Amino acid sequence: MSTRDKRKCFTFTWTIENISYNCQRRDKSIESPTFVTNVEQESVCFLYLYLKEDRIVIFLHRKPGQSLNKIDCELAFLSKDGAVLESREKNNVTNCTNLSMARKEIFVVYGSAYLPEDKLIARCRIWKSDGELEEDVQCFARSRICIKREAFLWNIKNFSSLRSEEKCTYHIKSMSDNEVLMTLDFLLKNPYTDEDSINIQLASENGKIKYFVLHLMPLNGFGSANQGIRKEFLFSDNEKPKLFTLPFSKQDLVADKNLCLPNDVLSFRFECTFSTGDIIEEIESVIYGCESLASIEPVNESFDEENTLSVSKRILNDDLKSLFHDNIFSDIKLKSSTKTFPAHKNILSARSPVFKAMFSNNMKEKFNECVEIEDIDSDTVFRMLHYVYTAEIQDLQWENACDLYRAADKYEILALRDECSACIKSNLSPNNACEVLILADMHQDEYLKASVQEFIFNHDVLISEEWKHLMKTRAKLAADTMYLQIQRKLSMYQI
Repeated sequence: MSTRDKRKCFTFTWTIENISYNCQRRDKSIESPTFVTNVEQESVCFLYLYLKEDRIVIFLHRKPGQSLNKIDCELAFLSKDGAVLESREKNNVTNCTNLSMARKEIFVVYGSAYLPEDKLIARCRIWKSDGELEEDVQCFARSRICIKREAFLWNIKNFSSLRSEEKCTYHIKSMSDNEVLMTLDFLLKNPYTDEDSINIQLASENGKIKYFVLHLMPLNGFGSANQGIRKEFLFSDNEKPKLFTLPFSKQDLVADKNLCLPNDVLSFRFECTFSTGDIIEEIESVIYGCESLASIEPVNESFDEENTLSVSKRILNDDLKSLFHDNIFSDIKLKSSTKTFPAHKNILSARSPVFKAMFSNNMKEKFNECVEIEDIDSDTVFRMLHYVYTAEIQDLQWENACDLYRAADKYEILALRDECSACIKSNLSPNNACEVLILADMHQDEYLKASVQEFIFNHDVLISEEWKHLMKTRAKLAADTMYLQIQRKLSMYQI
């Protein structure tokens, strides 16, 4: 423990919830609740988080117009368990100090550490430059970027006879006053190029929605073949509507009409999450006279309730595990190339949107008693099913993590995919980095791809035999990665 850590100090810990919805890719700031330290009773302070295009900067500000003495201070970003991930100390300051980090490192490369549950945790510690405080004080504050979620089915009726100049419209409305917040138009012609294609156009009405995440799942015959489309949109004031094109055409659907268009209806499931830019903030708790700052946690009034709930969860977990292993009342079978696994449609549907689409729409799996899974080996199918029923992963190692990742991505079991991704990233090496880069690219996983690219740049993979082989077999992927490295180098020189 350093000499500074032994001194009494004022500690302000600030948690920002839903941080990724803070109008990404624009210069945007968030202020913490103000606080008065015991360093100077009249000194009103606040933290100022500035989200720039390429960096995140946090400042300590002491409001002007005050008689300010010099202080020592430290700014830090913390992990969920309170460990310091990055920090900066400064002595004998009177007003402002800051801590800066690359935005990509926080949101992409090390997101699981810096943003657990999409929460950014910042800490400011303040000491007297001259003298000693009478007691330690800890103050916990929280700001929450307000988000809303909406899920709905959108059925495009009489699809095969729909003309290119026609459109279908869906409105997302406010639950409080029925005001239209977002308009979605289904178009068979690109309004900017006049090309025949299937498009979704989005318009933020009255500028209320600033940041919009859309997860679109085509149903019917595309439930098992298409794993959904995820898009993010940022809306500024008076900006023209956003447009994205679906990866299939009207001709594709009409050609397989019996499977894709039952009763001539094209069906989509939409899951939307959006932010209006509103922020709620509060001081949660203040603790005086702490002997060990590291051991103090914010007051949690629901501890007993959560502890009881954890016992109930364990009982539920054991019951579901028994349901799986004992094959009780199974009504569907998953068949790999070498083994068959009894399962339950309702459990699979609850855990996987792909299985849900299979069993809910006019697909062959709805009427058959068996789902053929020829592209996944038996061990991986078993591991996937075990997770579906128990939310547990058995002995996850590099050797099986990639296969389980592919299975989880295919059936959109996102929590399992994320855990496999974390295992893969923790086991990266110069020998397997190119293999993981191909995996991330094939599954369009930008977060995993960014992590492995960062590893490649920092571990001389670009001069390895594996990289030479990648350039021969995946020329575009190698070129894109090299271009990103060039941009990275130029950015470093500009900072």
